[in-house]
Amino acid sequence: MRAVLIFNPAARRMQAQRGRLLERVLAGLAAEGLNVQVTPTTGPGDATRLAREAVVARCDLLVACGGDGTVNEVVGGAAGSDVPLLVIPGGTSNVLAREIGVPHDLVTGAALLRKGVIRRISLGRAGDRRFVLMAGIGVDAGIVAASNSRLKRYLGEGAFWLAGFQQLAQYHFLPFDLVVDGKSHRGTFALISKVKHYGGPFQLTPQANLFSNHFAICLFQSATRWRYLYYLSQVARGMHASLPDVLMLKGRVIEVTGSANIQVQVDGELLGTLPQTISIQDNALSLIVPRARSTDL
Repeated sequence: MRAVLIFNPAARRMQAQRGRLLERVLAGLAAEGLNVQVTPTTGPGDATRLAREAVVARCDLLVACGGDGTVNEVVGGAAGSDVPLLVIPGGTSNVLAREIGVPHDLVTGAALLRKGVIRRISLGRAGDRRFVLMAGIGVDAGIVAASNSRLKRYLGEGAFWLAGFQQLAQYHFLPFDLVVDGKSHRGTFALISKVKHYGGPFQLTPQANLFSNHFAICLFQSATRWRYLYYLSQVARGMHASLPDVLMLKGRVIEVTGSANIQVQVDGELLGTLPQTISIQDNALSLIVPRARSTDL
């Protein structure tokens, strides 16, 4: 089999291990009998281009090694094709790997080629941008915009928490309208997700299923800054869905309108500002997942 490995040399685990991570990834893939073409990224959007070129060249397998941002870009280039994607966690945040149970042990991760299964999944779509995890409307997009890349390398997910508390002190919780499959709701922060996991151990959308053809949506409605501290405490306890000003929704097409100052992120990367239309693209990607997780997600 001919595989194309797309990796981000600036990813946190890559930086921390100074090349040893890449060597271990390559050794694990070679042990599975793969002929691997190594293609490092050099800047934003590069992984999408490399993945698209690999698909056109009819490679047998795509391997994405990096954080969720790198995986998102690879997905953008692979969407709509039948080339399987193997994800190897190597970045600051590895939500997709956590969701499907891909181990941090790289040899075990490479062994998914033998022990895993290929599942077709749907993707999210915002304009021309595809995403595999989530779209955030409001404060978490502000956090993404405020996060310092140097701090991310040193603090990992702690950099997002630092930016989060800064945003809590200064963010203006402007209301916006969220129309889910034709039904309108109003809120100040929305997570539109295909996965249960969010940041660290938290699950904002525990009803989400990666294999579903619908989004799970968590909509916070308060415009009060300090109410968000209470939201956070309830999220940590897994109790936020019971709050009267938190809506748990499900849908396929979400139209979001509001102030052009409200930002939007997808898979931890800043997308832009409102308005946005976010929808499901069915049967869009072949993903390699552990056999034990292939039905229970």
